[in-house]
Amino acid sequence: MRTPKAFHEPEIRQALIIAAGVWAASVPVFMAPTLAAPEPAPAWVWMATGLVSLMGVLLTPVLLWVVRAADRWAGRALRLVVIVGAVALVALIHSVIDTAVHDLLLSWFHPNARGTMFVNDEGQVTPAPLHYYVLMNFITLLWVHAGVTALGVLSRFNMRARRQEVATAEARAAANHAKLATLRLQLSPHFMFNTLNAISSLILTGRNADAERMLTRLSDFLRASLGPGEAERVSLASELSAVSAYLDIESMRYDGQLDTEVVSDESLHEAMVPTFLLQPLAEQAVAHAVSPPRRAVTIRLWASRDAGDTLAVAIQARAADGSPSSMPPPPLDLAAVRSRLAAVYDGRAEIEGTSDVSGFTATARLPLDRAGAGAR
Repeated sequence: MRTPKAFHEPEIRQALIIAAGVWAASVPVFMAPTLAAPEPAPAWVWMATGLVSLMGVLLTPVLLWVVRAADRWAGRALRLVVIVGAVALVALIHSVIDTAVHDLLLSWFHPNARGTMFVNDEGQVTPAPLHYYVLMNFITLLWVHAGVTALGVLSRFNMRARRQEVATAEARAAANHAKLATLRLQLSPHFMFNTLNAISSLILTGRNADAERMLTRLSDFLRASLGPGEAERVSLASELSAVSAYLDIESMRYDGQLDTEVVSDESLHEAMVPTFLLQPLAEQAVAHAVSPPRRAVTIRLWASRDAGDTLAVAIQARAADGSPSSMPPPPLDLAAVRSRLAAVYDGRAEIEGTSDVSGFTATARLPLDRAGAGAR
């Protein structure tokens, strides 16, 4: 029989190992009073205690599954109620099983024994009622199950925190890689030559205002590239500013062919996004726009709030007259951006896009995190 998928998770496996250790240690703890007695406890009592602990090990996965399910499906207040209720129910079931095992073994090994005696309100000595056993066992086992569950929760939290640390380190490495790749593009002889040559041409033709604007945008672009430092996330406003500077430079270089437009809701400008998330998309949009045949193309960049707390950021390149290209478009490559989103958001973000004769479109959807909020 195959085990449920949930129990293949590392944090669940670790919690199960801890639970097995706690229940194994509970055997000598439960037997401590008998160890201090003048007469040693018979072997069947040890057997009964061992079976009770074994049953605890078998019931623990139920509680761990409840913790996992409540963590995913319930709110904070309801999650606590569900877990506490599950612990109490499992402890009650366990106490009933414990009582049944005790009575069964007692009847096997001591058929004439009357079990624990109980003095009622009239002073009569009678066999202890069933609910007495169940209540005593319940009180003891409730604390053990609560402790095992608490250790399981702590184990789960600890492993998730360690995974988050690893993911954060991977995201920082990806951010630095993206930053270095962008800086290589900015400072490569080809890029700098084209940009500076365009500025020189504008000056020679008397278009000093355009030359000054291109130089200013180049300065803005380089400043934005160097600004984040080691930060792996920046505000949406900062990211849009950097990409806008890049698109403006390309628009002035391809005078008459590119028209750029940036649209965003100002209420989203404080949202945090991965550094240089949009730069690879902007480069592909420009490559698509300037590929033959030469035609007027509009590149639109916009950010909006999608369904729920989701930030949607998209970039699009389309012919101004809506006509399709007669040449094959450059290939679409979203692997780097997709890997980046996976590292930062652990599967809670996605990107999709198309690149065909009709144009280029790429849309990234990620959790809407305000400044100061964590990525996870």
